[in-house]
Amino acid sequence: MSQPAATKSSPVLKRALTAIDRLQRELEAARRGRTEPIAVVSVGCRFPGGVHDADSYWRLLAEGVDAIREVPADRWDTDAYYHPQVGRPGKMTTKWGGFLDRIDEFDAAFFGISPREAEAMDPNQRLVLEVAWEALENAGYADLAGSRTGVFVGVINSDYGLQRFSRPDDLTPYAVTGTAHSIVSGRLAYLLDLRGPAVSIDTACSSSLLAVHLACQSLRTGDCDMALAGGVNVILSPLATIGFSQFGMMSPDGRCRTFDAGANGFVRGEGCGIVVLKRLSDAVAAGDEVLAVIRGGAVNQDGRSTGLTAPNVLSQRELLRRALETSGVEAGQVSYVEAHGTGTTLGDPIEVEALADVYPAAPGAEWHLGSVKTNFGHLEAAAGIAGLIKVVLALRHRSIPPHLHFERLNPHIAVDRPPFAVPTELTEWTPRDGRRIAGVSAFGLSGTNVHLLVEEGPGRAPATADERRPLNVLALSARSEAGLRLLVERHRDRLGRAAQAPVADHCYSANTGRSHFPHRLAVVGGSAAELDAALAGVLDRSAPNGAASTDGREPEVAFLYSGAGTERPGMAHALYESAPVFREALDRCHELLRGDLDVPLLDVLFPKDPGTPHLDRPTLAQPALFAVQYALTELWHAWGVRPAAVFGHGPGEIAAAHTAGVMSLEDALRLVTRRARLHLPSDATPVETDLASLRQTADGISQSPPRIPFVSGLDGALWPWDEAPDAEHWCRQVHRPVRFADAVSTLRSLGYTRFVEIGPDAALVDRIRAEQPGDELLTAPSLRPGEDDWRTVLSTLAELYEHGTDVDWAGFDRGYARTRVPVPTSPFVRTRHWYDAPAATVAMTAGDEAGREETTAAGERTATGESTTASAADSSLLTREDLLALKEDERFDILADHLARGVGAALGSGSGPRRRSGAATVEVGLDQPLLDLGLDSLMATGLRVQIRDRLGVTLPLVALLKGASVRRVAEQVLEQLEDEQPEDDAETGTEEAPGDDTEALLAELTRLPEAEARALLEEGR
Repeated sequence: MSQPAATKSSPVLKRALTAIDRLQRELEAARRGRTEPIAVVSVGCRFPGGVHDADSYWRLLAEGVDAIREVPADRWDTDAYYHPQVGRPGKMTTKWGGFLDRIDEFDAAFFGISPREAEAMDPNQRLVLEVAWEALENAGYADLAGSRTGVFVGVINSDYGLQRFSRPDDLTPYAVTGTAHSIVSGRLAYLLDLRGPAVSIDTACSSSLLAVHLACQSLRTGDCDMALAGGVNVILSPLATIGFSQFGMMSPDGRCRTFDAGANGFVRGEGCGIVVLKRLSDAVAAGDEVLAVIRGGAVNQDGRSTGLTAPNVLSQRELLRRALETSGVEAGQVSYVEAHGTGTTLGDPIEVEALADVYPAAPGAEWHLGSVKTNFGHLEAAAGIAGLIKVVLALRHRSIPPHLHFERLNPHIAVDRPPFAVPTELTEWTPRDGRRIAGVSAFGLSGTNVHLLVEEGPGRAPATADERRPLNVLALSARSEAGLRLLVERHRDRLGRAAQAPVADHCYSANTGRSHFPHRLAVVGGSAAELDAALAGVLDRSAPNGAASTDGREPEVAFLYSGAGTERPGMAHALYESAPVFREALDRCHELLRGDLDVPLLDVLFPKDPGTPHLDRPTLAQPALFAVQYALTELWHAWGVRPAAVFGHGPGEIAAAHTAGVMSLEDALRLVTRRARLHLPSDATPVETDLASLRQTADGISQSPPRIPFVSGLDGALWPWDEAPDAEHWCRQVHRPVRFADAVSTLRSLGYTRFVEIGPDAALVDRIRAEQPGDELLTAPSLRPGEDDWRTVLSTLAELYEHGTDVDWAGFDRGYARTRVPVPTSPFVRTRHWYDAPAATVAMTAGDEAGREETTAAGERTATGESTTASAADSSLLTREDLLALKEDERFDILADHLARGVGAALGSGSGPRRRSGAATVEVGLDQPLLDLGLDSLMATGLRVQIRDRLGVTLPLVALLKGASVRRVAEQVLEQLEDEQPEDDAETGTEEAPGDDTEALLAELTRLPEAEARALLEEGR
């Protein structure tokens, strides 16, 4: 009998329904992805009025500060260009603006940029680097290398390049990259090794807000997982102001009287703002602090309005409606609008008309309207980001800042009943429907308009102190000693505030949210006052420690495992009580030894009666010692401190072998337990019958060759890499004397200078310190009798960090409840990097200057185009003959000194007639990585040519680019000189290039600017 049709089709129907359900879920996920809110997790800014961070910006806003001032004398001579009459050729109608201080200064060394290149960099690029770095530090992201992080920056002005590089003779490869708009975003991505989109945007005054909008879109489409977005504007030339004055657009009294009846034009300003953006779901999952949420937005164009630069009310209305639609926000939910609001007679009425139409309000339910341009002027490419950050801060403080210079609504604003109110004092921000939502607008001179909807963030529970660990480490670092001292002062200021966050959270945020540089210090404390006192003591040091290593790498640490007799009741009890990793490791040993000890391990270590003599019994003492050593090792591992070599004293050699990968934990416990049962007095020699059980146990465990250098106490020698210890080794090890001095000599001969004792005592490291004194040695215990366990081990951690060991600070606090809190950002130690403008007018062209003469810094007159000085590096290297004439033990020091001076001169010297002939060279340390100092492929090529021409040695280019230091280069030069025959060089006059030169050159060419690539190709020929 056949089945009914419905029954036959049921499997097909089920599959179809399943497929439909899956497609619906995928469609919904895609829809959510296209509209997912974007979290603002951090901001960075530099604005007029001394604004250098979010706190100072909010003070300026909340206090209603007017930051406009007369044009600084270092920009241009206002008297030479000013005339009150509109339309006067070559004249401007204002003397005012919103300006930053010390625009000519930059911390080039912080970013590994040479003075030579920094001098050619537009201040736009410098500001973006510094502000973006601060924004990332505020967010707690210290290392984004290789991540899909995007960079979106609005930039429109090129005053520096137009002024400083107007003549052909001034141009260098660095001038090309230093003034290109594309490099503003590209350089940031390059220096931080970011792999998302890097885009520079020019839509005039809407550039930075469009950058934010595009960043949000990129996050939603998955092109990036994090984004840096914002804009920058620097005013160095009077030309644009003169041009705007011809249109009558500039305010004669230098004030943006936005929406006011007295509005008479706008005032120009400069600054930089950057926000760090993530998808809201990602930010919440990562525990980021969400400052605000961008619900959505829109961008459009004015199209054919009444003029190229005239706004279009129809386009603005459509923009606002589209932004509401994409955001899922109702017009009635918007309670504040940060307007474009320049204060012009044409722009303000059109903008307000569009806002009033799209955001109507019933009487008594008016929304607030304002514009930050009344505080410090129109920041042009940075205007939109300045408004957005203002809104973010207002949402955080739930207050709307006062709108300045407003007395009476502009009569040209043709609105019968304004649906808005203009706040003239700090006003509480009342939510609507339980939400605080604002609109932010930016309209470009080119006609590109942007509007974003921004809502208050979800908030985060207040930080609660997790005080299980009684002490903390505050690790600080900087690129220079001066920077480190500034950072210490900033932290002292923060720690001294009354409303201080939990000290553990302060340390956690500083340790995990910052990069760690060579100049370091670390202090240990349990309270803000204790840390502050420790920092005050640090300031008295003549010089904080720097990471020291012979080849620029992190110094390696050797672990020394102490032997029998160092056990003591209650050893490491404080760690067991409050270090989760230590406790977990000790509990594991407790469980594994449960059937092998007649007294449970934890009772042996921490007896209720301190007088119980458990540790007097070797059968209990040695397994207890091993367990503590194992737990200490696991604790150090969790903190990122892993030994590069190990040595064990007596029974501690079993713990060392386990750390070296020779045997498993289970086998190590079996071996140490069997060894402890020999019941031998300290002066007895075991007979064969005593060792039989130990040999049997050792034969029954699995042993492998050590994975790291393993020095045995049996003979003090390095154990062979390809051999595993056998049972006989452990039998001999029982009764042979420990060759401790030989073991230390072996470790020293292998280059180890950092020794940490693993055990409850400090006998081994104290002995090394007594027998082998020297500043190059670091010897420290994990624990010390009579001292607080936590203070001892954390002091050692702090000392290791100060001397260059990289600590896993996230691992250090893993297992504790921590909250990221605001802590000081890295200070910039700025110096002047500037091409001084010629005495002639800034509008002078290259043709006008042809054939002119100018006076150099040294007072000598030279024809344009002639270099005033030879390269400082040309004669810094001695010749091959000079070097070989020296005694062999003198060659390295003298060659290294010449190389250091040559590299310093190359980094510091510029080219072209504006470079001061007396410019100081860069101080170059023996082991500083040359790339970190700013040596690039172009400079490396020049140095390589000098070494070849003067010393007759051809180094591969990679030898100067990849991990190179003065020490390493000097060693390679001397190695080649020893291997070569000088007379052959003299006869042939040429040398065969190393085989890897071509590969290195080709690799460089694929990523270099054209000018540098050409230089490399020419050198390669």
